Amino acid sequence: MPLKRLHLHNFRLFKEKDFNISEGTTLILGKNGSGKTSILESLNILISGKSFRTQETKECIKSEQEFFNISCKGTFAEKNLLLNSQNSLSNRLKTSRKLDGSPIKKEDLYFLQIVLAKHLRLLEGEPEIRKEYFNSLMFHVKPELKKLNSSYQKALKQRNRCLKKGLSQAELNLWSNEVATLGLDLSKEQYNFFQLFKGHVREFINTASRLSSFSFLEEVDVTFSKGWERSKKLEVSLKDCIDRDTALGYTSKGPHRMDFTFSIKNKKASSNLSRGQLKILILLIFLSNFRMIKELVQSEIILMVDDLGSELDSKNLSAILEEILKIDGQIILTGIEGEEMHGSLKKMANFTQINL
Repeated sequence: MPLKRLHLHNFRLFKEKDFNISEGTTLILGKNGSGKTSILESLNILISGKSFRTQETKECIKSEQEFFNISCKGTFAEKNLLLNSQNSLSNRLKTSRKLDGSPIKKEDLYFLQIVLAKHLRLLEGEPEIRKEYFNSLMFHVKPELKKLNSSYQKALKQRNRCLKKGLSQAELNLWSNEVATLGLDLSKEQYNFFQLFKGHVREFINTASRLSSFSFLEEVDVTFSKGWERSKKLEVSLKDCIDRDTALGYTSKGPHRMDFTFSIKNKKASSNLSRGQLKILILLIFLSNFRMIKELVQSEIILMVDDLGSELDSKNLSAILEEILKIDGQIILTGIEGEEMHGSLKKMANFTQINL
């Protein structure tokens, strides 16, 4: 299953560097700015074709160089895997993925989840963070929904164009009807998947809360907001807010505005937990959904957590490490040099350490 050997050439800080990655757990330690997150970024580019730091991957080219070339060898489904990505200042990113020499689609590879600093705002940050995370899960479990979502987004774009440019009422009505029809179908699928998501999260976290370290998470719950008034049909809601949408120049109601909220004992989690407790909850949410993915689609899993030790005391760090190490997949963690994570991890598992 695992990624095994990563090669970086002219990527971010790295002129020429090779890294061996454990098939189990790898710990990357270094000072701030030493390139820990860049290693995770390179793996994300190789697997997904995208950077989580920038829209333009050419920004990853090392200063004063004209291109980068990154590659990784590993195994997948008991076959040899080779990933390669290149980007120059004058061309787009080119990525190839081959399994025993034959091309393989990125959708058929690992389920990769990276926990970054932005995800620490999953519960208190803007809804877009939660929607992006929710969609990554939903589309992996139900890839056929990508087509429905794409059709809805196209109709939404056309309605927004009508609103912004003040086009004819007939054209606005046409696209409003399309948004309402497709939006209702998409919202039903979102809600159905949310019920699956909710069930796994509640079961996993309520079980974890029986441990003394996580007792503050007793009676966790999560509620769904579909993106418009619960009492109205989407078609009616779109009509009722037409003046507001015209003034804004975009559509303010619909499944593109879906959201979810976590609570503990009927109180909003983001307002009642400390920063460290919120991080524990977020990590447990990620872990619960890894288990869901494994059960539903039998995907091979890679978990990467950037700066795991931040905002966690030694007790909570040890407790969450124990939970992370239970997942059936490859684990890559980063931490700041001198933190307690090395000592905590050493007591629990064998691992490969990369020092930067």
